[in-house]
Amino acid sequence: MEKGKIVPWTPQLAVLRHRSVGVFVTHCGWNSLVESITGGVPLTGRPFLWDQPLNRSTMEDEWKIGVGVEGGVITKEGTVRALKLILCSEEGKRMRERVGVLKEAALGSMEPNGSSTRNFKSLLEIVYH
Repeated sequence: MEKGKIVPWTPQLAVLRHRSVGVFVTHCGWNSLVESITGGVPLTGRPFLWDQPLNRSTMEDEWKIGVGVEGGVITKEGTVRALKLILCSEEGKRMRERVGVLKEAALGSMEPNGSSTRNFKSLLEIVYH
């Protein structure tokens, strides 16, 4: 039985928006967090450098939409614990609910009168006037 597929590249946002994706295992890069939120998918991750440790902290401690890798070392046991926490526990259910709320806010900000659209238009006005 085939349990997965390894490919050299995939359209990450399209994958994260698929209803069968339950958790995103990530390096905690900012774009990955944003894409996971707009897909409505909780995360587990191991940050490596630059902004990634702060992003992990924001994801786990502030937004409470995922968990970081225990001890900073990726292990089978730690990964399974994180997956069970997110997919099979009440805390995981709350994470999924919170990421759903953030998803709606993020998508709403991109609507024609959403905050991101308004802010971008304001920037264009500043640049061109």
